[in-house]
Amino acid sequence: MKISSKVFYRLGSENVMQYSLQNDHHMTLNFLTFGARVQQVRLPNRDQFDPNLSIGFITFQDYAEDPGHFGAVIGPVQGESPELPPDSGRTGWQNYNWDAETEQEDDHVSVKFTLTLGDHQDGLPGSRRISIVHTLDNQNRWTVDWHIETDTQIRIRPRLNVAFALTGDPAQSVMDQHLRLDAEPVPIPERTLTAEATQASLVANDWALTVSTEAKGLTVDSFADLSAAHYFNGITGAPHAAIAIYPTTPLFTLMPGAAFERHTVFTLHALA
Repeated sequence: MKISSKVFYRLGSENVMQYSLQNDHHMTLNFLTFGARVQQVRLPNRDQFDPNLSIGFITFQDYAEDPGHFGAVIGPVQGESPELPPDSGRTGWQNYNWDAETEQEDDHVSVKFTLTLGDHQDGLPGSRRISIVHTLDNQNRWTVDWHIETDTQIRIRPRLNVAFALTGDPAQSVMDQHLRLDAEPVPIPERTLTAEATQASLVANDWALTVSTEAKGLTVDSFADLSAAHYFNGITGAPHAAIAIYPTTPLFTLMPGAAFERHTVFTLHALA
């Protein structure tokens, strides 16, 4: 198992860093400190074909101009809400360059992203500290652990916005893939589907993904509005080119002294 890092982009006096976690099966997770983004998810198939299995971009400018915030930690609120201040989109967590630290052990590698904000830096009152830890082990388990603290009562709805393209090609549709929620077959939704399930599996021709969470429900999004105007991973996009599976998070009140915690596990396998 190994960890590597390099400068991805120089932003004024700051460096946007890329961190890479890799296990002994060559499953690789690449991250950027800008928005604590997931940039790439890779696992070679039986023919050693090793494309990015998530929606990402090549340049920093692509990420800075991406209205969908693909791969990013979106917060304090994902989506629009009348309760948000007018500039909340511009001051969202996805637009900050996060701090990062890594850990390497015999059985896992991890990177921890942290963001510490003062009063109204993200458009909300008070200060807060957000951390998200990504851990990869040799069972191809990718664990995501959130921790959010605030010193002032606020309303939030955070999300890690990862879109999986298990075709390995953002120009191909995912609508013929096989989805199960709590082991029950479910058609891929034309747009979004929210269910009370806490486990999901997605099977394509060469890769299979499972998702498990302790949260009360999962949401599936098939990105119907993607088009050739989107240019992912150096390839022109198409509708239904990816699927996101994530814990369903309603808008909720976070209180001082009661941190938000969440644990989600993604497991990826190459099919024989």
